[in-house]
Amino acid sequence: MRSTFVRAVVTGAAAILLAGSSHAAEGYHPPVVGGSGMTFPVARSSWFSVINFTDDWHAPRMRLVDGRWVQAGVHEGTDIFAEPGTPIRAILGGRVEQFGWTFYSGWRVGIRGSDGRYWFYAHMRRFAPGIQVGTAVEPGDVLGEVGNTGYGAEPGHFDEFTYHLHLGIQERDGTWSNPYPLLVELYRVAVEER
Repeated sequence: MRSTFVRAVVTGAAAILLAGSSHAAEGYHPPVVGGSGMTFPVARSSWFSVINFTDDWHAPRMRLVDGRWVQAGVHEGTDIFAEPGTPIRAILGGRVEQFGWTFYSGWRVGIRGSDGRYWFYAHMRRFAPGIQVGTAVEPGDVLGEVGNTGYGAEPGHFDEFTYHLHLGIQERDGTWSNPYPLLVELYRVAVEER
């Protein structure tokens, strides 16, 4: 795991308004869709925004096994830390394949991208209106809000960890790949082309 990190602080005025499956999020910069047809998945505030992510791919992950927390795997994604309620945007166009609650991931959305890969967004606070299985999304569409749900059997369980988006990318062959290099590039494009 590399020790490099990305952090952004942006100033302006902020208020959140999620509009189902649209790019609208009042108080946030509009998404920048680069030449790759992709956009950074966490909205950048026009007032004050701290976005922080590191290459935490394959960091140890703990699981509850027989009532005890033990290391039972590695992290297969990248965590992007942001303020509670920050809009989460679709990186790539595609169709919602799964959404709802899972024990570890909390409220989550899974999108089958136009590239054939599965894009996994987890620990959400809530979904944007209109998000459901079968919903078509475009790059930059709002999927929901950054939260800290998961690690609980009851849907809505939260506060086991700090607010963040877990992003996972599953390749067509079923293996998971490290999102960090892509996120660094998408963030660079978002900042430079804004």
